Amino acid sequence: MLSTLSNYSVPIVSAVMFFPTVACLITVPFLVWNYRKYNGLSAMRATVIFSFVFYMMCAFFLTLLPLPTIEEVLNSKPVKFNNHLFNNIEAVMRSAGFEAGDTSTWFVGANWIAALKSFMLFQIIANIVMQVPLGFYLRYYFRVSWKKAVGIGFLVSLFYEMTQLSGVWGIYPYAFRCPDVDDLMNNTLGCMIGFWMAPILMRFLPSVEEMDSVAAQRGKKLGIIRAFTAFSVDWIVCNVINLGVNYVAYHFFEEYIFSDLLQVQLVKLLILAGYFIWLPRHWKKQTIGNALVKVKIVSDEDKERKVTGRELLYRNLILYFAEPMMLLISAILVINTAISYMASDVSNFQRAILTAACIIYFPIFLAVLLNSVAKKGGLPHNTWTKTHLELEEK
Repeated sequence: MLSTLSNYSVPIVSAVMFFPTVACLITVPFLVWNYRKYNGLSAMRATVIFSFVFYMMCAFFLTLLPLPTIEEVLNSKPVKFNNHLFNNIEAVMRSAGFEAGDTSTWFVGANWIAALKSFMLFQIIANIVMQVPLGFYLRYYFRVSWKKAVGIGFLVSLFYEMTQLSGVWGIYPYAFRCPDVDDLMNNTLGCMIGFWMAPILMRFLPSVEEMDSVAAQRGKKLGIIRAFTAFSVDWIVCNVINLGVNYVAYHFFEEYIFSDLLQVQLVKLLILAGYFIWLPRHWKKQTIGNALVKVKIVSDEDKERKVTGRELLYRNLILYFAEPMMLLISAILVINTAISYMASDVSNFQRAILTAACIIYFPIFLAVLLNSVAKKGGLPHNTWTKTHLELEEK
């Protein structure tokens, strides 16, 4: 039994390990989608969506993991697709001692005990249970009809089986797990069980309309998460520009480059200046990140006038260079100081230097931060440039 459970625990543990990475990748798109569609963020909606992503990862890993090596697959025989419906149930009955032509076997208690202890029966139940949450999510959040739920449950299960049948879409020379038509039936059945049981749990959970209402209320104010989302999108754009210029320069014009600083880095700076200064000056006071979350950059003194190029230059230098640098220095000082006191091979002089640096740096850092917050409740890139983000007019 322990070995059987380990076959299921390994995929779930893998999903737990990979989920933070996946969550990081989808967080910014998820936030942008919320601000575009609902104009605000509901914590409950975030919980539902991220839990759904985690569930789908667990379900997919359960059908796939643990992965063998290619050599192990080559040294084994290809598994065959089972296209005989109810084959698994029949196998459970036969192994337990039931005989179709002998009704007396159905009244033998030992046969029933053997059937209930059968690993095959455990797999059948596991395949049903695996898609019960899918049916719940389809009814509770995605609000599909039962007909669509049947179709989605079947197609999701078909994707799992085709992944197995194709050797993980060609990565392996042939299937290393047995695709089974019974799995299609059991998975779809589990999806419908979850669909019909959903109303029981829905009594204790907020409705989608309530989530929309919360998002709309929060969307009336500019929160730090909204501002951070705009920052994150623009940071992604910066990296795309950096990678794009490098790719074009060194794949198409490498033979003409005699100075990386003048011909590559300068081009990047000019494009970034156009993005962060020219674009907001001439396009609704917005960068792409601002536009996606429906905010704009305005002046503290006059919200109607365009923010000047100098103000935008100072704002973005502080926001994308000075403030991250201050945080980076803070982290380096704290980590290195802590390590110096824990390591035995560090001299007292080095410890004293790091401690003195912390004593000097952090009061200055806190003074700058608190001064900015006290002035306008904002960070230096707002208070020092007399600009701020404001919600886009509807």
